[in-house]
Amino acid sequence: MDNQLKDFFFDEQDRGRLVFEDSPEYNELMEQCLSLFPGGDLPRPVFKLIETANLISFAHGLRLGLRLNRWTGDQSQIAVAK
Repeated sequence: MDNQLKDFFFDEQDRGRLVFEDSPEYNELMEQCLSLFPGGDLPRPVFKLIETANLISFAHGLRLGLRLNRWTGDQSQIAVAK
């Protein structure tokens, strides 16, 4: 994963603009995952897998948003000019 994209992902989390725990579905699935490990701690490989999946989803959403912005011709600039 591109390091700049990774930095942006973690920055969004640090600033509180990307909070997975705000999603009830995420919380439910995380609880199910944690219940598989009696100590309550996720093994490092499982934690890494979840973190990587989150990064991939974030990157896909960001790229999709940028493509949609280009596809629409950046309507926000048109609205400002009116």
